[in-house]
Amino acid sequence: MAKEFGDVLKEIRIDRGYSQQYVAEGIMGQSAYSKIERNEIEPTFRKWLAILEKLNISVDEFRYILNKEKLTQKEKLINEFFSLNYNHPDNLKLLKGEISAYLQVEEDYLLRDIFYACESLIALNTTQDVEKAQLFAKKIWERLEKFDKWYLLDIRLINTILFIFPTDVAVNIGERATNQLIPYHNLKEADILLINIDVNLAVLLIDDKKYPESLSYLEKVIPLCKKYQKYNQLAIAYARKGIVLQKTGEIDEGSKHIKKAYSILIAIEDMKLMGDLEKELSYYLGMGSKGPLQLEISLQE
Repeated sequence: MAKEFGDVLKEIRIDRGYSQQYVAEGIMGQSAYSKIERNEIEPTFRKWLAILEKLNISVDEFRYILNKEKLTQKEKLINEFFSLNYNHPDNLKLLKGEISAYLQVEEDYLLRDIFYACESLIALNTTQDVEKAQLFAKKIWERLEKFDKWYLLDIRLINTILFIFPTDVAVNIGERATNQLIPYHNLKEADILLINIDVNLAVLLIDDKKYPESLSYLEKVIPLCKKYQKYNQLAIAYARKGIVLQKTGEIDEGSKHIKKAYSILIAIEDMKLMGDLEKELSYYLGMGSKGPLQLEISLQE
């Protein structure tokens, strides 16, 4: 059976070895807390946060424990989209079909946008038709650009289609998204979003031969990658910094950063990403004819 709100609190409290009196102290009376654990009442939001702090557990972890056994169909579709490797059109087509079936029963703005994102990415991967891909991406942007404030889920969605726009447009959208992340400073999810956005913008600027601008984004994200131990993103950031340095005449320094990227991928045994990165390096450093892979779109958290 799916766990209820109070059941999860009780489970965590017992696992911690805490008494109801200890958890409730300074927040509410023990009798009131006992009713919460019995699912007879629910605490206010502020008291809930205070209880979680007393239990030494984050909001995200609590929500995961509470919802992992009873995700709605909408939640499952959203989670599936953000966990996909967007370079695989077959998976995108399957998800698009599932979302289409859902939307035939119930309209939902977010799932409609994710449907358009799937269409956009499929078009780009299967036909390399940038205009068609942009057509679907613009449908998403037309809705989101009207909002004064974006939330993290909005920014995650924007990040998946960012590279589809022309560089100048993508940079403007990316900068706006970055500014929207300022209130979330030092929140892990927000910082990881910032990493992905800046890594995305860096490769677009490399493609546009705007090397100093690209380097500024990469210099900003490398410390964040280290802070959160995001080794895949760190490897890509080093490799792209190596490309920029070589393109601007710093051949030896560029080679050192590319070697760092390979060393990281060897250490974490990510041979798939290493192969993709080799193709990107080959393209930008003039050793091959294949276009740059959109590596960043497979880095969603």
